[in-house]
Amino acid sequence: MLDAVNGYVKDADIFIAVAAVADYYVANSSAHKIKKEGRVPALELALNPDIVESVMRRPNPPFCVGFAAESEKLEEHAEAKRRRKKLPLLAANLVQSAIDADDNELVLFDDDGSHRLGRTSKLEQARMLIRHVARIYRPRKSAIAV
Repeated sequence: MLDAVNGYVKDADIFIAVAAVADYYVANSSAHKIKKEGRVPALELALNPDIVESVMRRPNPPFCVGFAAESEKLEEHAEAKRRRKKLPLLAANLVQSAIDADDNELVLFDDDGSHRLGRTSKLEQARMLIRHVARIYRPRKSAIAV
């Protein structure tokens, strides 16, 4: 996925990331069936590349919107993630209230603080997120034609 993003992001003014496909991958996978041997096999996990972090490290990154699915301490963890990754905007939710639900509640974090969108359909959440992006987005200096 990182390769696909890198192929397009150089031409993007705005990059909206969603939750990672997976934070980890199985590092000790097997090419063959793992036979039952009376014990549970151990899985060794390794970190996948952080796509949002990679985009933000570019020399002239696009306006980047990150996402945080948290299970606790939403405000604390989401704002810490936004600052650590130097994101202009981060959308966050509590995963336990969003999975298998038709509606959701997002909290947006930016330089002006947090903005609770309220519980509504996921489609309406997306529309409110895009409206917020439109309000705070400023083009990159190199993107301005002289």
